[in-house]
Amino acid sequence: MKPSLWPGIASAASKLLIAAGIVLLAGGGADYGPAGPPPGVPLREPPPVFEAPQEGIGPIRRQAPPATVVRIPAIGVESKVVELGTTTDEHGELVWETPKHAVGHHQGTANPGETGNVVLSGHINSPIRLEGNVFANLPRVKLGDEVFVETIDGEYVYRVVARKVVEPTEVSVMAPTAAPMATLITCYPDWVFSHRLVLTAVQIAFHSFNNA
Repeated sequence: MKPSLWPGIASAASKLLIAAGIVLLAGGGADYGPAGPPPGVPLREPPPVFEAPQEGIGPIRRQAPPATVVRIPAIGVESKVVELGTTTDEHGELVWETPKHAVGHHQGTANPGETGNVVLSGHINSPIRLEGNVFANLPRVKLGDEVFVETIDGEYVYRVVARKVVEPTEVSVMAPTAAPMATLITCYPDWVFSHRLVLTAVQIAFHSFNNA
């Protein structure tokens, strides 16, 4: 990712991650699930979310093609990927767009095949705008589970190495990285949307679609 893009991304990410408001440090908090919020928790819509490469893990270059499909077999996810830019909310504040019935790739972050951080986000729930819940089961992903990201070039394989729940102000999770990695983000917990569940995955393999 071009370094000059990061200040703008960080600014948008800050508004995006701040837009919700309790902490649940890794493993903390409750996930109310599809049954709905408990008494006293109002129905709300989640806000917009926000080392050197190893030899042989795939082509590392600038301006690689964008992601088209994300698969997470451990939780049965297979979704198209859409590009997310920024927009303004009703208060004129800059915020990220939200993906509708899809996983979103945040423009300005790395594409698969580039050195850097591929930032992907999706709804855990969308009870008002009805934009889907592609990451409804993301809290069930465990360390060691694999994430597959397709482009027109081939399939990139990532292994989850860390998971944490952060405050909406923790925009550093979207920062560029020196190695090819992916960051998956969703609001957390379900129905409360006060924090962000963040999974970090490292690229471990690349399977080319061009066998010639």
